[in-house]
Amino acid sequence: MYGLLLRSPKNSYIDSVFLLNQTSLLVNKYVLLNRNNYFYSAMTVTRHFIVLISFLACSFLNAQNTYVPNELLIQFKPNCSERNLIDHLASQNNIVVLKSTCISDILNIYQLQFNTDQNNFNALEKIVQSFSEVMVVQKNHYVFDRETIPSDTLFSTQWHLKNIGQTGGIVDADIDAPEAWDITTGGTTTHDDTIVVCIIEGGGVDINHDDLKANIWKNYAEIPNDGIDNDNNGYVDDFGGWHVITNNDVITSGSHGTRVSGMVGAKGNNITGVSGVNWNVKLMIVQGQQVSDEATVIAAYTYPLKMRKLYNQSNGQAGAFVVATNSSWGINNANATDHPLWCAMYDSLGAYGVLSIGATTNNDVNVDVFGDMPTTCASQFLIAVTMSNNQDLRASAGYGTTHVDIAAPGSLVRTTDAGNTYPNSSGTSFATPCVTGCVALAYSTPCPEFIDFVKNNPAQAALNMKNYIFSSVDTNPSLQTEIGTGGRINVRSTIDSILADCNTSLCVPPYNVLLSNLTDSAATISWGGFSSNYVLYIQEGANAPVEIAVLASNTFSFDTLTPCTYYTVTIKADCGLDSSDYSIPLVFQTDGCCKNPNLVLDAKTKNSLSISWNNVLYATNYDIRIKETAGSSWTEFTNVTSPFNFSGLIGCTNYEIQIYTTCDDSSHGYSASQVFITLGCGACTEKIYCSVIGANDNTEWIQSISLNSFVNNTGANNGWLQSNQIITALTPGANYPITLTPGYSGFNFTEGFSIWIDFDQNGVFEPTENIMNNQTTNSSLTSSITIPLSPQIGVTKMRIGMSSPSIPQICPTVPFYGEYEDYCVYIGPQSDIQDFERHFEIYPNPARNTLYFSSNEPLHSIQIFSIDGKLILSSSDFIDSTIDIENLMSGTYIIRATTSSGSLTSKFVKTNE
Repeated sequence: MYGLLLRSPKNSYIDSVFLLNQTSLLVNKYVLLNRNNYFYSAMTVTRHFIVLISFLACSFLNAQNTYVPNELLIQFKPNCSERNLIDHLASQNNIVVLKSTCISDILNIYQLQFNTDQNNFNALEKIVQSFSEVMVVQKNHYVFDRETIPSDTLFSTQWHLKNIGQTGGIVDADIDAPEAWDITTGGTTTHDDTIVVCIIEGGGVDINHDDLKANIWKNYAEIPNDGIDNDNNGYVDDFGGWHVITNNDVITSGSHGTRVSGMVGAKGNNITGVSGVNWNVKLMIVQGQQVSDEATVIAAYTYPLKMRKLYNQSNGQAGAFVVATNSSWGINNANATDHPLWCAMYDSLGAYGVLSIGATTNNDVNVDVFGDMPTTCASQFLIAVTMSNNQDLRASAGYGTTHVDIAAPGSLVRTTDAGNTYPNSSGTSFATPCVTGCVALAYSTPCPEFIDFVKNNPAQAALNMKNYIFSSVDTNPSLQTEIGTGGRINVRSTIDSILADCNTSLCVPPYNVLLSNLTDSAATISWGGFSSNYVLYIQEGANAPVEIAVLASNTFSFDTLTPCTYYTVTIKADCGLDSSDYSIPLVFQTDGCCKNPNLVLDAKTKNSLSISWNNVLYATNYDIRIKETAGSSWTEFTNVTSPFNFSGLIGCTNYEIQIYTTCDDSSHGYSASQVFITLGCGACTEKIYCSVIGANDNTEWIQSISLNSFVNNTGANNGWLQSNQIITALTPGANYPITLTPGYSGFNFTEGFSIWIDFDQNGVFEPTENIMNNQTTNSSLTSSITIPLSPQIGVTKMRIGMSSPSIPQICPTVPFYGEYEDYCVYIGPQSDIQDFERHFEIYPNPARNTLYFSSNEPLHSIQIFSIDGKLILSSSDFIDSTIDIENLMSGTYIIRATTSSGSLTSKFVKTNE
């Protein structure tokens, strides 16, 4: 018989104890509290009771099968992409990829959604695995927060930091935080690195909490809300962290994440609330698992990976000194072999010096036997945490001497919560950030030797930190046979272990060697260090280094350097009788090279592009040229200056632009192409519409839509499908049938559907643009929509919202059950296209795989365009007056036939039926 603590698959707070034997399931206690207002709801109790019984029956012993239907996560080999795979599957297997998303560009991992049914999904996975360009393929598994229900009883002290028996516990059954604070309260390393912990949370964090806001990390290398990736890390406007679903830095407030963050780094010694393990650590918030699936896990881990990599490569001038990630969520009973990409993320993070701290299950099971994610991942850079209580005993959480490493206080611990509150919380969710906070605090240990090792070998330093933590636990006989270290974390002992290994008399190398004031002949070098005097070595190209003594200073300036030349600078500390090792080399090139500058887009219209560039120091002349990406002829402009404006262009067209720099002594020819697109593609792709936040499609989603000839069986799409596909053309004043079908994982709940179309194309869904308002169904809904008589002509956005039990909102911001889907639609007759159907006929129309045509004039070529004018297909090779359209997406297209007397144009609809 097993005792199980289960959470609702809809993230409701449930205080439940289930007893399971071989033949029966007995519900001992079931109390359901409303997610937001904390009141009892009989209707919601019934709803969640059905879901939970279904969840128990279907997935408790088979959690490894809880994955997003028809989605695969695929890692491609270097320099390969999903394009060839998509084409291969369509042509050889008749399998269509509905959506492709790059979720980790640094690791070349894509999330692909297919049109196959569930019976063929496993076979599809094998087909993809056999593709030569694929390295790893796996299903996209659901992920769930880990926490037991917090008690509503408040305690006046934090026993996990200093246990004096105040809650009936054992004295000193704590992490010895006050003793550690006698040495350090965190914040920075000895080398002035700001210590950062990445909190990865699905529901967000209350970043304005009085006890957290001073410690929330900000990316000061990014200018907020300017639409530019200022620090070139691959994320635009990531000033306040990152939200991997909405792709911006808007972090919403969440209870679970706020409690986790407070355990790591609630501001200490500020006469407010509680203290985290680390008083001054910076908390990088990455909001990820809004809809609880594995793709968001990989995307979320990619952000701190990139930031720490950037920090290492820039010698601290960009990125962030992330020392640990915190993951208080996972999958019960899961097998790590089913999650190779997730597990590999820990090795990738570790390679740059980041330890990952993960929560094990809150079920009282041996994860070595039953499995668990992420704690069964084999990475040596992962620390798996179980929960201890104030008696220093494991508190009904996962265990296993192979896969669970360490215990930490997590039962009835007092921490921060949203809205400036301070409840007691229980779960491995809160034991885990206790360990994370200890890791961050240990990095602030006053040992320059250790941080110097961190700078030179971050991966090994991270493993050394893990060993310091493991070797300094407070051992406990009850834990010896349950977890790998046999003990509970003690942060003071960890710091003492680092100091015991520290050679305080060591002459430490300089650090943070920086370059400034660079010109063609001058540069200034500055650095940090622990000595008064230094020896600087500068090497020009392959010449022998020149030694320069620098006395009583941490800077040195050069003014006789050679233009366009590479230099290498290293520095040693002069400690009197001893000298340090060399610093990390600084390599730079002086200005004065005749090179082609990068082009910057300043402005664009439907028919023009304005670009600029930074002038090259010795440049005497610039030439520039432009062509349509699909074309072959360049238009050249000579002896131009920045900025430069191209006019007379075609709307919604990709253009390649190249620049040629000439200097007195040399020239490099034209640069590589930079691609820009003119306006005119329509509001759907050129306007930024409000986000959909809070969708939970674990149990219900939009399964399919049918409008005109367009039919799309999408299934669940992480709560919000964002498609730029033009699905149909709609005529002003016309009425169109539409069928909307919800999908369910179990019980058929009643869903409300609403539809909005941005008729004025201003980028805002307004109440007057609501063309279907909360029509309900629990099976399939067939209705109709009416297009106004005078909308703006062009391509615009249509949003379909499905929500339960609340009415669909235009721009939801709070949690709800259901899904939204956004598409592009064309409104009105085709502008700037003249029909000559009496001379050029196509049939059938709509067409599925083959389009037949006839003309009263000989044809030179045929081109097919999307409804917004993008070239899709071009051919001059006609067989039996047919053209193959099998690989086109369903929708409306323009076909243009070129003859000796001009162009003939018509329209057709591609359908998959």
